[in-house]
Amino acid sequence: MNDARIRILLIEDNPGDARLIERMLEQAQGFVYELTWVDNLTDGIVHLQAKSTDVLLLDLGLPESSGLKTLQLLLERVPGVPTLVVLSGLSDENIAVQAVQSGAQDYLVKGHVDTALLVRSIRYAIERSQAKQALRQANDELERRVVERTAELANTIVALHAEIAERKQAEERIRYMANHDALTGLPNRELLQDRLTQAIAFAHRNRAQVAVLFIGLDYFKHINDSLGHKIGDRLLQMVATRLQECLREGDSVARSGDDVYVLCLPLLAGVGDAAIVAQQALDALNRTFLVDGNELHASASIGISLYPDDGADVEALMRAADTAMNHAKEHERGRYHFFTQALNRAAQQRLALENKFRQALAKSEFVLHYQPQVDMANGTIFSCEALLRWRQQGAAPISCPDFISIAEESGLILPLGEWLLREACRQLKQWQDAGHPELRIAVNLSARQFYQPHFHDMVVAILKETGLAATSLELEITESLLLQHSDDVVDILNRLSRMGVQLTVDDFGTGYSSLAYLQRFPVHALKIDQSFVRKIGHDRNATALVTAIIAMANSLDLNVLAEGVETKQQADFLLSHGCQIAQGFYYSEAIPADSFIRLLKR
Repeated sequence: MNDARIRILLIEDNPGDARLIERMLEQAQGFVYELTWVDNLTDGIVHLQAKSTDVLLLDLGLPESSGLKTLQLLLERVPGVPTLVVLSGLSDENIAVQAVQSGAQDYLVKGHVDTALLVRSIRYAIERSQAKQALRQANDELERRVVERTAELANTIVALHAEIAERKQAEERIRYMANHDALTGLPNRELLQDRLTQAIAFAHRNRAQVAVLFIGLDYFKHINDSLGHKIGDRLLQMVATRLQECLREGDSVARSGDDVYVLCLPLLAGVGDAAIVAQQALDALNRTFLVDGNELHASASIGISLYPDDGADVEALMRAADTAMNHAKEHERGRYHFFTQALNRAAQQRLALENKFRQALAKSEFVLHYQPQVDMANGTIFSCEALLRWRQQGAAPISCPDFISIAEESGLILPLGEWLLREACRQLKQWQDAGHPELRIAVNLSARQFYQPHFHDMVVAILKETGLAATSLELEITESLLLQHSDDVVDILNRLSRMGVQLTVDDFGTGYSSLAYLQRFPVHALKIDQSFVRKIGHDRNATALVTAIIAMANSLDLNVLAEGVETKQQADFLLSHGCQIAQGFYYSEAIPADSFIRLLKR
């Protein structure tokens, strides 16, 4: 199946969601597929009846039919097609469970899917459907053979016993395949839910507690993208082994998602037991993994929910543990966190905001504002930074920090980032043609954008499309991206630099600042973080750090830019110590394009 072209039908009425699925599939390495998209159930049924289809991605929220009726109607008309149902949010997971019981192979939740999970789910759906078909065929064949052998061997039922034993062994093998993860051999989501249901029933009868631990690997995607899926898969197998070593008698571990594992602790004496197991799991995963000569670090964030405090059924407990895990990832990676109702409310609010964000992208509600970058020696505006704003009707534009993390986690940062880069280049070219040929522009770049396939080709295409020279573009990257130290990172940065694109390390001083990576990578400038600039003259350590960064940059022949300059005293200090470039409210806030051009003319 890995080499054959997989024929996929997507029934989805939202063009934005359909395009997101298409982009994810385009990014999958080594995944050969043919995607057909229709936006209604009727056309989907016609396609399935006319053409062979390996797997179906079905949105349960279609205008002409919704919920389980959509799935039931389709399976009545076109039975036997491996089906993945697509939910609008986590609150619909109870419908998904019923959908799986009604004939779907698995389900996905919009906004909680990345490329690796999508591809694995598609392959799993096909494999599980094939396993069920194989079981039916095996039953039919064995029944036929039993009848034939019974007639032939009427005086010998010894042979019949052998046939029955063979049949049972085949059934056991297929049943195991249907209930276990193909990569790690751990129980899959269905078997986990069954075990958790039994644990809850036992706890209810005995007034006991059950703990559910969601364990999400930190930065696994970076390992997968930089070293390849083969090493990523091997790491997932080794993680499964280490987690099994942490289990007590009666505990079980399953693999729920691409890099998510779930522990079920049914015999819980108290909350302390859950904390002990969680810490043992963290300690086990903090040890270095040696995979094909690579030393890897796979720390994890763990979310914990408890029965009956955090939920009375399987879905509620898993949702609570997932919420707690996401909170840990956002605020305190490498630790465990218990679920609270406050976390649940925050998760619901975040989901609502994510849905609004998705709609905003479809409605083109995002705009760019531009903050000038100034040569402090003569007051000249020579460049600007393009900053994203969300313009909602009847409200002031919302700045990036309030929603960019949602874009990162949902995967929407990829289409949004591409739009931002194209719009910034288009606007700059327009200004250059209007009489400002020397003006440049800076664009922030997230690690997820950088690691997307063909990122370099996308930059080249946008520059060609807009007619902007590469030397007019500056990309701001983070220290964490440079610290990956992979050959792919070096190669992409070198290719961009050779084109003429300038590379700036953003928020310098807040991460793991190091001369080593400044010498290895083609960095052109350092940007001093505003948290240090604001403390100039007030905080001795911050003032000394700013002075040291400027001196280091000058010694390495790097440009240095200070952001967040708000007072004349700060500007004078920076200029007197060798920093000539600045941006901040002292010069101008980030302003719309029409205001920026007026500022240029003044």
